[in-house]
Amino acid sequence: MGACALLSMSAGNDAHLHGGSAGRSDCHPLRLPLSIITMATKIPKMKLWYHHTSRSIRCTWAIKELGLEDHVEHKFVDIEASPPPPEREQFHKTVNPHNTVPALEIEGRPTMLESTAICLYLADLCGRLAPEPKDRAEYYDWTLYGAIRLDEALERLAWQWWLGPKDKQDPEAIAKAKAVVDVCLDRMENILKDKPYILGQELTVADCILGFNIWWAAFPEMNNGSLLEGYPNVKAYLERVKARPALKATLDMAKASSN
Repeated sequence: MGACALLSMSAGNDAHLHGGSAGRSDCHPLRLPLSIITMATKIPKMKLWYHHTSRSIRCTWAIKELGLEDHVEHKFVDIEASPPPPEREQFHKTVNPHNTVPALEIEGRPTMLESTAICLYLADLCGRLAPEPKDRAEYYDWTLYGAIRLDEALERLAWQWWLGPKDKQDPEAIAKAKAVVDVCLDRMENILKDKPYILGQELTVADCILGFNIWWAAFPEMNNGSLLEGYPNVKAYLERVKARPALKATLDMAKASSN
């Protein structure tokens, strides 16, 4: 029996997630027990190289939402230590030539270096946290919107407010980056007015990307979280994703790594 056929045996119970009727066979339900998935698709051994302040939080969150903890080893990389420890030099030489995290080593496959690509791959591997392929236009758009447009603007602000020298802050650069963030948050505020997650009632990878961005924007170091002022729906969304056990466990893990 093929993987798709085996997956569809259990998909009828989740047909309502896609607006279908009971008994409908779907190969890409948002929810499916991992025991069924592993029967149908061999989950490879994987290793996620991570740091507690990096975008690898997105990946760990997705891993925990998908129930993949037993299949993915987490390996901490101290990207802040100076001089870099020997293991970081080894990581640079053998895992990621950019010397950044996250990086996902996959048995029998090339290493993945982008947090969003890693999350999308893991979702596809498990057949969860994503709509059916025919319904993925908004899913891809919002996922990459967070990973590119919002992410870039937040990083520029982080360098101005947090990571760069205070005496060299550029008000014009701050205003330009903040204007981009405001447009992003306006869009999110509107779409979240009548739904709990970006695409509706169920969390998807788009939320792992955008939820991380909003969590980051709320940092005290990001001008005391002022970016979120005037966006009640976005603030409520942040509290909603932070209440999820998978993200709670991810942030607890990040906190433990920082000690």
